[in-house]
Amino acid sequence: SSAPEIFLSIIDICKKRFYFGTLGPATIVGSASFNLLVIIAVCICVIPSDEVRVISNLPAFYITALFSMVAYLWMAFVILGTSPDIIDLWEALVTLLMFPALVYISWKVDIGAADSLLRRVGILGEVEEEEDASDNEAGFLSFSSQELRVEGSPEAQVLEILVLRHGSNEKHLGAASCQFKTEPMSAVEGLDFESAEGSVEFGEGETRQHIKLSLPPKSWRAREVDFLVVLEDAEGGPCFDPGDDGGGDQAILTVVLGTHGPRPTGLEATVDRFVGVDKLSKGLEDWKGQFRSCCYCGGSAEEQAEATPKDWAVHIVSLPWNVFFALVPPTVFAGGWACFFGSLIGIAFLTACVSDLAELFGCVLSVPDIITAITFVAMGTSMPDLFASISAAKEDPTADASIVNVTGSNSVNVFLGLGVPWTLAALFWKLEGRTEEWEGRYPVVAASMSGAAFVVQAGELAFAVISFCLICVLALVLLHLRRRWLGAELGGPFVTKAATSGCFIFLWVGWVAVVSGQVLRWGQPGADAAEVVVAYSVAFVLAVVASAIPAYLMRQEFARNLLLTSGKGGDSAGDGEDCTAADDNASEGSRSKFVQGDAAPSATSLGKKTSFDFVGVQHGNPGLPKGTRGSCTGNLCGLIYQSVLGGPKH
Repeated sequence: SSAPEIFLSIIDICKKRFYFGTLGPATIVGSASFNLLVIIAVCICVIPSDEVRVISNLPAFYITALFSMVAYLWMAFVILGTSPDIIDLWEALVTLLMFPALVYISWKVDIGAADSLLRRVGILGEVEEEEDASDNEAGFLSFSSQELRVEGSPEAQVLEILVLRHGSNEKHLGAASCQFKTEPMSAVEGLDFESAEGSVEFGEGETRQHIKLSLPPKSWRAREVDFLVVLEDAEGGPCFDPGDDGGGDQAILTVVLGTHGPRPTGLEATVDRFVGVDKLSKGLEDWKGQFRSCCYCGGSAEEQAEATPKDWAVHIVSLPWNVFFALVPPTVFAGGWACFFGSLIGIAFLTACVSDLAELFGCVLSVPDIITAITFVAMGTSMPDLFASISAAKEDPTADASIVNVTGSNSVNVFLGLGVPWTLAALFWKLEGRTEEWEGRYPVVAASMSGAAFVVQAGELAFAVISFCLICVLALVLLHLRRRWLGAELGGPFVTKAATSGCFIFLWVGWVAVVSGQVLRWGQPGADAAEVVVAYSVAFVLAVVASAIPAYLMRQEFARNLLLTSGKGGDSAGDGEDCTAADDNASEGSRSKFVQGDAAPSATSLGKKTSFDFVGVQHGNPGLPKGTRGSCTGNLCGLIYQSVLGGPKH
């Protein structure tokens, strides 16, 4: 999703013959602002008010958020600090090498190498003991084995796969079900096996069921191939055996199809060894289907028959691009890598067109490149991030993919989008040396140094970067407050959701306005100093006030949800139920009890370390996720809520 920004920056530096151009770097800063403010604002709003999405993998978020801040602070540092207006080769290389550093650190955290450190700083909680699946009264589901080998045959075959249900008391097991599906690995769907999906139903007391799969006839198979059968979405109480392949979320069976028939020779043997005859046949058929579907309005003859005039208008406009991107190979080739690199080539071509159109647009309207870059070009190149994050916010049960996609993309945009072209340009001028044109462009720099260097005229770009860093801090603080006071980054009550989204949009519009004002007026020679101070002061006050409004509303919502008073209940508990708390010295009769849910968890006073029992009853939405940590003052205490994710009651 960062490919447009990266290619735009590389194309921009190459078009200008390794002289600095504003379009690429300014687009990266503008895209970062759009990603962080507009995309997250949209993701907050698209979640219904009775649902929430929480970041479950906090280390990934903190690491990418930290690196995104470091990236833009580093960008400001190299163009203003060590060697003003000059990018040395070592600075460009450090920028580029931050990308593998990000990948390495993320990988080490992902495998648990930094868990002890993260627990000490409070990012990770203590390890929870996992429940033994064998203690589950409803039992657990599994295959009879984790691998099934099938002898090759030229005849059609029907496989019967045994699914077992185990339990401590199998005679008293209730009805249960789960879903199954097939997934291709090296086997080709439609040629080696028939795709299937459905449900497996267990009646009361039943412990065995079968899944039937069809294998089509095949004259020969020169090498073993495999595919997967996956069980998921168990209902009725059972879980999956965490000791099997798939863990506690799924059960996975690997089906291996053996060889049979005469071995191919000559060219057919060579193709089968490196590509696979079946994959080649399937890939060419899919490739042909791509061109066929892009020619139909809606993708098929049936959809075209029901197309409206609006559908036809969109189809005609997009037809050349659909045909162009139909050239991208299907995913069946080279394990998907051919499709991946083909897509990047297509994006690079499209980005080149966008670069030219952006420069023409700014030229016609007499708009400086930096304003064009932070607005129209940034919005255009951020479309992949926007659609990826919206899709992830709606479909994923957590906010990890939608938010970390933004913070990670912002980091990669700088590390690769600036690291690659800056390294190329710095290396070029180090090897090329000074020329008459270079001396004519940068007479001040030429007089102050021997040789040549890659010159970056910071100017308004540095102002855009620094102002974005300030806005970035406000946005990250608001996300933190949403997690602390609402229990989730995305979704939640309509008022706080709308206020946060509105604040983010306001910050983005304000940032664009301030940067544009700096470029067109306040940064020009002879600008009125008093006017500049007033403008910046007003912008700062408005940003703080805009951020304070959703923060205040979130705090109010948190106070309503807490529903814990010092010895007295109130109507706010909802449906006439009281919420009371008493300390350990209170009489037994006055002690509160946990009304909803399981056994009452205990809460500890933040100040006096006094234990409280509490009752938490809230009829409203959203439900605070399990493990949400809140804090308050006075007679209230910090609680670790125990509640169902998205449930209406605590």
